[in-house]
Amino acid sequence: MSKQLLYNLTRGYRGSLHKYLDGLEEEPRIAYYASACQDYRPLLYLSEDYAALYPSAIPEPLPPNIFLFTDYFPWHDPGFHEGQILFKDERMEISVLSLEELPRQELPLHQEIVAFPEIRNQTGRSFFMRIRVTSHRLKERICPLIYVVAENEAFCAEVILPSEGKMSHIIHVRYGGGCGGGGMATGVWMLNILDRLGCTTFITDGQYEIQQGDLFAMTCYHELSGPCRTPPGKTIRVTESKYWSGHGDVQWNLLE
Repeated sequence: MSKQLLYNLTRGYRGSLHKYLDGLEEEPRIAYYASACQDYRPLLYLSEDYAALYPSAIPEPLPPNIFLFTDYFPWHDPGFHEGQILFKDERMEISVLSLEELPRQELPLHQEIVAFPEIRNQTGRSFFMRIRVTSHRLKERICPLIYVVAENEAFCAEVILPSEGKMSHIIHVRYGGGCGGGGMATGVWMLNILDRLGCTTFITDGQYEIQQGDLFAMTCYHELSGPCRTPPGKTIRVTESKYWSGHGDVQWNLLE
């Protein structure tokens, strides 16, 4: 299940992530952000404080207690280090409080999906970080985050699904267009596996156009093929495009 998936990422190394998982009494509530690039706003937007600031008319599931990000960083080494400021503007600051590099994940890059399929040294690197989030309106919080530098489709099909990992929250925002490298997919294939991943909250900017990379992913990895769930479920809240996506308003959807 979810905890076993995260244990698998440690490959038996008893470091900070292993200790964090040992301390969890229940299965973790994982928020999975595929094609995350350098967008760390979910660490604030998926918090209890943010939900209280913008309350929903319908009951909302518990927020995630750990985040899992993937992207393939075609242009540069992600270069994570302790004390690094990941994001800062007049409203919030997001920085690395502590960091542990995990064993590598050796996964393919497909030229039919990503724009720059050449394997670089950073491809496959994995990190476990404790992230400090400060906001001018909300109290400071510390978030555990795992970042795997990998193709989203390969990681989902070759790592998450075989481990029967469950993702309480799935984030589908700026898919394929957030890093400057881009790709040939919108991530619409994610709609096919929401039920298998046990998703209760689907956060999306509504990019559902099927592109070449999506078709290839669903052919290459039959695990990612249909049937599609019809989006979006019941609306919890909406965040205007200018505050997050740039592609469309971001909608929190309660799946049943």
